Amino acid sequence: MQVTKRTHLQASLQNTIFMVLLITIISLIAWLSTHYEIQADWTANNRHTLSQASHKVLAELTQPIKITAYVGKNNEVRVALSELIARYQRQADNINLRFVDPVYAPDEVRQQGIQGEGEVLVHYQDRTEHLGFLSEQALTSALQRLMRPARLAVFLEGHGERSPTHFKNHDLSEWADALKNSGVQVQVLNVGKNAWILDDADVLVIASPRNDLLPGEITLIAHYLDQGGHLLWLIDPTTSLQGLEPIATKLGLTVQPGMIVDPISQLLGVNNPAVVSITTDGYGAHPVTSTSGELITLFPYASGLIVEPPEDEGWETTALLTTNPQVWSETGKEETVEFNEETDINGPLDIAFALSRDKPLMDDSEMDNEEEAVEEVEKAVHADVHDTEEDIEEDIHDDVYEEQRVIIVGEGDFLSNAFIGYAGNLELALNMMNWLAADDTLIDIPSKTAIDLDLELSANVVIWLGIFFLFILPLGLIITGISIWLKRRKA
Repeated sequence: MQVTKRTHLQASLQNTIFMVLLITIISLIAWLSTHYEIQADWTANNRHTLSQASHKVLAELTQPIKITAYVGKNNEVRVALSELIARYQRQADNINLRFVDPVYAPDEVRQQGIQGEGEVLVHYQDRTEHLGFLSEQALTSALQRLMRPARLAVFLEGHGERSPTHFKNHDLSEWADALKNSGVQVQVLNVGKNAWILDDADVLVIASPRNDLLPGEITLIAHYLDQGGHLLWLIDPTTSLQGLEPIATKLGLTVQPGMIVDPISQLLGVNNPAVVSITTDGYGAHPVTSTSGELITLFPYASGLIVEPPEDEGWETTALLTTNPQVWSETGKEETVEFNEETDINGPLDIAFALSRDKPLMDDSEMDNEEEAVEEVEKAVHADVHDTEEDIEEDIHDDVYEEQRVIIVGEGDFLSNAFIGYAGNLELALNMMNWLAADDTLIDIPSKTAIDLDLELSANVVIWLGIFFLFILPLGLIITGISIWLKRRKA
């Protein structure tokens, strides 16, 4: 081809037009990339994509959501939190994320009750959730708890129980505060003053009474259970059932004698052998323990339980917490703590049970008889009622539960102010209340783990890959280069 001024000009014009078009296209692509975003999740289990459950929750949250993460400036957790929250923000524009460095905001950290770096607060309307570790499962569950109607947990008092309003080491005020932050109202029940509160209760808590209950109180509690009420019952080995034997009979409960000794807990730095540790294998398959699999929970001074409800009651039972096989229940009074085959009970031992059944239905005659009996008891035990029903907020949840639920724990210290902050105790305690209050619909989203990070190749494949990259590919490139050079030389 003969090169003339005309062909040279045409070639220059074509090159100029090509460069202008190329730069224009690149500029347009750059502009589009700043205004529009396209993402594709190619991971095997879509671990970078929100679940349908999270989408449904976000669709119902119409008010602003404020998320505050207490993380240092140079902490790598910031990046992970930002990426997770960004997935939510792409679905809802009412989510605001704020980072606070705990070092530079000590007053705010103290005011918000932050326990450590990495803690996250989720604010929605007038309620707040504390999260120690942020994941889609934890965040979506927290959001649903924040938008749910208020629940009412009633704590029995008047018999030396652990109190939700007192601040001694054995009391439950820190757990009560955590319940309030998650939308659960807390009230105390003194049968002589406000027995009517049981009619509004979502959960009744009997926290290790140290004195006997009166027969009338037992009747009220039995009536509450017969009507389908939910119960959390904490039993300490240092006390007896304190008159609650009729309730134990209804539930098929037997408290094993003695106190559990756990030599394994010493490996965790616990010097007291009476502190029982529950680890991965000790959690039953149940919504209460679904998020506790990787956590250790500690139970000081626990006793073993056996729960075998009467068949006609229709209860289904699940062992929530089971000790390791090395423990035993120390029943003797010897000064030295060691296993005695003749008197002690060998492990593993169950220290907590969950019971559930279809909500019992009573015919009209049974209901009339029950109501008459309860009215008589109420007149006898609280002739002078000082409190009024207006003391309870009007937004207490009042839907109809399809299932009745009970949790029995052979230990009460794990919820106390002295131990609630240890390991996974608080998370387990909140899960118990959520399940009892029929909030197990708080999204049990399975954790999405990275299952596609490893590439497993056979030995033959590795050899062929080595041959390809070390010999075939370089040789092919050399041959291609030589052939192109020869063609251009001939031209």
